[in-house]
Amino acid sequence: MQTSIYLKTLRDLQGQVLVWGLGLAFLGAVNVLFFPSFRQVPGLLNFLENLPPVLKSFLGDIRDLASLEGFLRVKLFDPLPLLLAVFGVTQGAQAIAGEIEHKTAEFLLAQPIRRHRVVLEKYLAILTATVIMTFMLVLGLIVSVLITAAKLDMVRLVQATVNGLPLTWLFTALALFGSCAAAKIRHATILAGTVVVASYTFETLRLTSPALARWETWSLFAYHKHSFSLSGGFSFAPIGVLLALTAVLVTMGVVVFQRRDVAV
Repeated sequence: MQTSIYLKTLRDLQGQVLVWGLGLAFLGAVNVLFFPSFRQVPGLLNFLENLPPVLKSFLGDIRDLASLEGFLRVKLFDPLPLLLAVFGVTQGAQAIAGEIEHKTAEFLLAQPIRRHRVVLEKYLAILTATVIMTFMLVLGLIVSVLITAAKLDMVRLVQATVNGLPLTWLFTALALFGSCAAAKIRHATILAGTVVVASYTFETLRLTSPALARWETWSLFAYHKHSFSLSGGFSFAPIGVLLALTAVLVTMGVVVFQRRDVAV
């Protein structure tokens, strides 16, 4: 009898984890290998300096793009939670609603496993999958940095990459909550997907609109960006906010699933 929901879920995800991990590793390597060619484009930085202020605010300090750290920030680290959220939201939405929709929930709960364990172990398995994928990305970055002999602090490179996980876990927790509350996978996916897209859109508008520039407190992606940078240090407060929101959503999911009837 299969009683480890965590191991079962992780085993079911291993194929997707491998594909996603290799894809992210390739993406990271391509960005590092492409950077020398980017930096040598004649007049590129002057062109970027002359962009409209709205676009320049979105890119940040244009001079940072002349360094590998700044280039990776814009091309990889800032949008990384958005990429990982595609995986996290998809799997989080299927975690419970998938069992109900596929008529396997009653069989699952007939085993000597409490409902809160089902929710928590499935969530932890998805989190583990995102960690594995992230470290595959780290390996791709490290190998490409060694190949190009780029001057980059490896420890800070790892920290900047791992910094994408807290926001990813928050979006995954939202999808999990939707999965615990809804009977259909698509409903949970729409709930979390809408929040992800709206959050990224809001951050984009905040960076390009003077009227919204001070609304950092309401931007999830702003918390992600302010928690760490390759040229700066760690700030645990933004990470703490994201993890606290994640814990609240997971707890809400457990409570909702404890009370619902799965006989659909």
